[in-house]
Amino acid sequence: MSFSPEDVRANHEYFAHKLRAEKQRNDVLKAVEASQFDFVLLDTGGREPFSQGHIPGAWCVPAPQVAEIAPRLPRDKDLVTYCWGHD
Repeated sequence: MSFSPEDVRANHEYFAHKLRAEKQRNDVLKAVEASQFDFVLLDTGGREPFSQGHIPGAWCVPAPQVAEIAPRLPRDKDLVTYCWGHD
């Protein structure tokens, strides 16, 4: 199987954009462990799981409410989501 130069460029562009739009898991983990993160950490698992335990500094935003709350989230910081459960 061979790829055209156009395909290669399109793939490169896609992954370059994807990497710019996503924080890498190791970067997030290091920042959380150091309690020094420059992003908003959203726990989307629900209020009950959040009350049972969450990453310090995380905001509780249940997944079904993300669209409703999105306009009130900071626009000057990256948003990182995680989920350990659902309600």
